[in-house]
Amino acid sequence: MKILAIDTSVGVSIAVLENRHILAEFSDIQHGTQGEQTAAKISELIESAGCSVNDITNVVVGVGPGPFTGLRVGIATAQAFGFARNLPVVGICSLDAVAFDFGQPCVVLTDARRKELYWAKYDQTRVGDPQVDKPDAIKAKVHPEHFVGPGAQLYPDFINGQVIQLRAAALGLIFAHGIAQEVPVLPMYLRKPDAQEPTTRKSVL
Repeated sequence: MKILAIDTSVGVSIAVLENRHILAEFSDIQHGTQGEQTAAKISELIESAGCSVNDITNVVVGVGPGPFTGLRVGIATAQAFGFARNLPVVGICSLDAVAFDFGQPCVVLTDARRKELYWAKYDQTRVGDPQVDKPDAIKAKVHPEHFVGPGAQLYPDFINGQVIQLRAAALGLIFAHGIAQEVPVLPMYLRKPDAQEPTTRKSVL
């Protein structure tokens, strides 16, 4: 089993695995580069892993939560790859990757912008659905031993945790271990889109 894992919820992260062994991986936490890098890096990684496109048997994609535009790049790329190769595409909550790497009960945090954080609680597996809140609200809702993730130190007045970057390779490992909490392959945005369709027509007079 050769797995292509993709996540664009926090920058770009891609990995190629053979069963539970990581053959190649790439991560860039910079926002706004998903469209430029994702497809090209997939080709590079598959080649550097000593594989061809035809060797890939499964596609795993992180569906967020995260900024909507970035999420769509990774999900659309995964779906296009799967469609072209007639392969199944499995959706996994992106935050699950950080919890898997940490390996202990925790709350995983990523930047939701607007002075908010995406978060989810874990005790071996994810407890409930991901949420988005202000840092002080999260602190009031949960009292874990560990706050972890890319957003763990963005608001140190309220939350001061351990920064752990989100890796697509961890999503691949979750799938390979057979412990994935699969979710629909749709962007998990947790907010209404900023652009709203007008409810009334504007007068042209």
